[in-house]
Amino acid sequence: MNAFALRFALYLLITINLLANISSYAAEAPIHNTKEIKNNLDEDNSYWELDLGFSLEFNKNYIRGVNDNKNGDLTAIAILSGGYYYRDFFVEVSPLIGRPFTLGYSLQRTRHFVVNIIAESLFQGFDQSTQNHGSQLTGIKKRKTSLDAGLEVYYSHPYGETRFRALYDVSNTHDGYVVAFDHAYPLFMKRWTIWPSYGVTWLSENTTDYYFGIDENEVKPNRPFYQPSNSFTHKLNLYIAYQYNARLSFIGYGDYILFSGNIKNSPLVTETNNSYRIGLGVMWSF
Repeated sequence: MNAFALRFALYLLITINLLANISSYAAEAPIHNTKEIKNNLDEDNSYWELDLGFSLEFNKNYIRGVNDNKNGDLTAIAILSGGYYYRDFFVEVSPLIGRPFTLGYSLQRTRHFVVNIIAESLFQGFDQSTQNHGSQLTGIKKRKTSLDAGLEVYYSHPYGETRFRALYDVSNTHDGYVVAFDHAYPLFMKRWTIWPSYGVTWLSENTTDYYFGIDENEVKPNRPFYQPSNSFTHKLNLYIAYQYNARLSFIGYGDYILFSGNIKNSPLVTETNNSYRIGLGVMWSF
């Protein structure tokens, strides 16, 4: 772990610890998340929200050669966040707090407990055309974007919000399983939203091997045969928003991902065994 990544990880841990000491504020403000939105459906058959944003982001990808620069890239990106909810069906996306584009159906929802059936793309594909420097991806077969479906459970409690997902690849891409656990401690104080979270994800052997393994026909002198078993990822995330007025918010965000040995030893993964991004921008609510 390089010095920057270590400082960032320590900063997130310290922030989460400090925020835990002021938990009384969290109970006084609404939580604009999946649970609250679905509660609104008890009064209305449909509900929607939409935020569009723009940010400048510095990011470092974990796959070798994807960044234009070895140490990371500074890019301008557009952000889409929000969802549409009709009775028990929903479509939503919140990329800055770890929610990819997701289709779902609620089996049960109460004030503190939500059970969903979901389908979402957890893994983005890549191939040699994704490469922007070096030659480590030259000659590899295409890793496709998957569609993973299964069960999702939310539990809201005085110490934050916990989410559990157990998913299987229904697109016949990696034919594996993913089990994820996330815990967030969102705080809402006047104009501020502060959303720290931690997540750990287990990837089955098929999933790990598909995205990070090297088949015999992909072997070359600097890319040996590699067949990993199951693996883990750990993610620290921090999202901060300041609501300037009813529509406009200023945002800052960052995350840091660390991989277990079966991923970091892959010839496709960068030597630093991590991925991170930091961004600043604006969001407009409709």
